[in-house]
Amino acid sequence: MSMYEDVLKHLKAIVGIQEKMLKLMLVGGAEKVKAEKLNEELLDSTDVKRLLKISDSSLYRLRISKQIKCKRIAGKWYFYKSSIVLLPSKS
Repeated sequence: MSMYEDVLKHLKAIVGIQEKMLKLMLVGGAEKVKAEKLNEELLDSTDVKRLLKISDSSLYRLRISKQIKCKRIAGKWYFYKSSIVLLPSKS
């Protein structure tokens, strides 16, 4: 086997290892994102209105304009606490 063939063989092995690492990183990253979403605290509309000191209609406008991330569970709206913290203040 020539030196050239030997180098190509090792390069192919290195590329294979890099591909496996990349796949593991992507899968691990997706699982981490899912885990973070599962652990994220949800607040109901009463809590959000109390925290932000806003009315029902103001909360509705924030939800419709997608300024607050939310989800509907069993007919009730819940809001992600992280999106509420990121809202600009009314100063």
